[in-house]
Amino acid sequence: MTEPTTIPLNKLVAWEGNVRKTGADEDLGELIASIEAHGLLQSLVVRKAHRGKFAVIAGRRRLLALQALANDGRFSPNMPVPCIVMAEHANATELSLAENVIRLPMHPADQFEAFRDLIEHGASVSDIAVRFSASDDLIEKRLKLGRLSPAILDAFRSDEIGLPEAMAFTLSDDHAEQERVFAELTGHARNPRNIRAALTRGEVPATDKRVRFVGLEAYETAGGTVRRDLFDDESSGYLQDEALLGRLVAEKLSAIAEGVKAEGWKFVDVIPDADYAMLSAFDRCPPERIPLSKKAQKEIAKLSREYDKLAEAVESDDADDSASGRLAEIEAQIDALNETSDIWPAETLAMAGAVLTLDYDGNADIRRGMVRPDDARAAKAAARRADAESAGLKPASVLPSKLVADLTANKTAAIRAELAKQPDIALAAVVHALALKAFYPGEGLTCLELEARSQPLAKLIADGQQCKALASLEAERERLGEMLPGNPDALWQWCLEQQRDTLLDVLAYIAALTVDAVRHKDVPQSSPEDSHASALATALRLDMTAWYVPTAKNFFARISRKAILSTLEEAKGAPQGPALDKMKKPELAERAERVVAGTGWLPALLRAASANAAASEAFAEAAE
Repeated sequence: MTEPTTIPLNKLVAWEGNVRKTGADEDLGELIASIEAHGLLQSLVVRKAHRGKFAVIAGRRRLLALQALANDGRFSPNMPVPCIVMAEHANATELSLAENVIRLPMHPADQFEAFRDLIEHGASVSDIAVRFSASDDLIEKRLKLGRLSPAILDAFRSDEIGLPEAMAFTLSDDHAEQERVFAELTGHARNPRNIRAALTRGEVPATDKRVRFVGLEAYETAGGTVRRDLFDDESSGYLQDEALLGRLVAEKLSAIAEGVKAEGWKFVDVIPDADYAMLSAFDRCPPERIPLSKKAQKEIAKLSREYDKLAEAVESDDADDSASGRLAEIEAQIDALNETSDIWPAETLAMAGAVLTLDYDGNADIRRGMVRPDDARAAKAAARRADAESAGLKPASVLPSKLVADLTANKTAAIRAELAKQPDIALAAVVHALALKAFYPGEGLTCLELEARSQPLAKLIADGQQCKALASLEAERERLGEMLPGNPDALWQWCLEQQRDTLLDVLAYIAALTVDAVRHKDVPQSSPEDSHASALATALRLDMTAWYVPTAKNFFARISRKAILSTLEEAKGAPQGPALDKMKKPELAERAERVVAGTGWLPALLRAASANAAASEAFAEAAE
């Protein structure tokens, strides 16, 4: 090397032998801004080239940044540039390699603290953003990280935590609170989700369905405060006044409830967080479906034609900007016309009510036709009394009881004989008898001695609201309930008029309700019922991985530490290290959830007996 010197910018050229072949001219904005704000902080290393030029051996990106500034007129084309001229005998390739490889990058924590120091010495966020070619938002985030507790930054430097964990700690500006949570959470429990949860206890995330229902803006307008999370653009923060949020939810639901009460229901219950178990306690009366008027049918047909024509225009880009809005209007008009086809009889309104709750997405969910258990029992008792009174008026009652039994036995035998020859009528009769009990409990009469008993599963499943199978059954019940007549007295004629496939759909649902493979403590491990349940599952080609995923909440936290460790050993295919023995059970349960996620592993009770070995082998392979 020689002594430092200066060389005019227009005399400098890039050296073709530079070892950096990729990305040299990319993302120069920050470097350009830095050189313009602070000057060239590091000299270029050059060697003599042809025609009085100097080739830049080390500092190509700095040269490109200087040339960009000169091209924009911000620097003079012949400005003097600090350089070090390389000796003729020096190895230029080795020097270029050293420039690009033997360079220790600045740790992010040091960057964060440096930005913080600039602000504390009087610089503004906007000034720093301009001088380092960064957005104000990015600088704000770096400052937030720079203001973390020194203990948290030291943990970041020593790789005890990663950047996602450091960003989670910025939710609180209280260093003592940050350090408390850091000490409280250990091992795998020290993850961003748990850190945020610990720092925001008693607060409501903006993703909560209650917030979506009320609206974040309405909450803030009412005086509510929000703890913002700079590093979570989706959630927009945490609401700090849950009582205010609850009042706003109640007020908005109450306003909706007033409109529902005007429909004439016996009651309207407002339950914002009604779950599956709570709703399943109610009986439910379906509405009566009446045919649409000819006028309504014509209007729907007209709107449908307009919709199809407009949709084709949108697909072919021939429609104007108002087309999408008009399509939405047509959909709303068609829905409104179709809604008029359902009515609630006066007797249903007098006995049933509506439950107003919030669905998963934060929308008002109105469940009409709900019958409280006491009212349902009273209705059944009244029906039984009416049946008894009606039976006492039959002319046959004047005959000797033995003769009545004889005659009716003959009639029963004849009906059986004819029914045995006509499978379609038999199918209708079976569906009618079972559907009365499944869809119209306590209502309607049948002469078939069939009973479809159903084990109440929701009370046995720890998290029934999240059970995909129960949700699927409820959806099927809703679909079939819309097909069935509202009045049980009309069910028999309906069954006679249906196609076989429709009746089989109803029968399949009812058969499904009667399945009971629950093993109680007094049931032996291998019973005939259990064996048949396994055979039925095999016939159905049941894949339990589509219906159940073991998690810390629904499985691992409910078994012993020894059983969790055994699961992990099965997952890895080898005994686990001593580090797991030091974990608390909640941490161990979460660890097991992460290990089995996506592997298809299931508890032994849920595996098909013939597939146990294959499943275990596949699980161990997937978990490696």
